Amino acid sequence: MRIALVTACLAGVAHSKMASMALKKEALKRGHEIAIEEQGGHKVPVKLSPEEITRAEVVIIAKMVNISGKNRFENKPILDVSVNKAVINPALIIDQAEALLSSS
Repeated sequence: MRIALVTACLAGVAHSKMASMALKKEALKRGHEIAIEEQGGHKVPVKLSPEEITRAEVVIIAKMVNISGKNRFENKPILDVSVNKAVINPALIIDQAEALLSSS
C-alpha cells in the first residue's frame, strides 16, 4: 500500500513529528510505502509532491488543526484521525487505512 500522510498540530513541532514517526514506523514494518508532510505554525517545511499524491492509494490526515491544501487529495480515500490517536496507537490507524483501501 502507498500512503500519503499529512500531520498537523498548532506549532507543527512535537505532536506532528511524533505522529509522523509512529505512523512511518508502523507502515514500514508492514511493508507499505509512506510519504509525509508535516504542517503547523503556518509552515509546511516538506510538502508532498504531486507525484507522491498521485501514487498514494490512501491518504491519512492526522491533525489537531485544519490542514491546508486538502483539495489536493480529491478522489483519494482519506482517513481523518487525531494526532493523539496516531501517536498512541499507530497500528490501529494503519489497520483502518488498510480497511479503507480494501473497501474502496
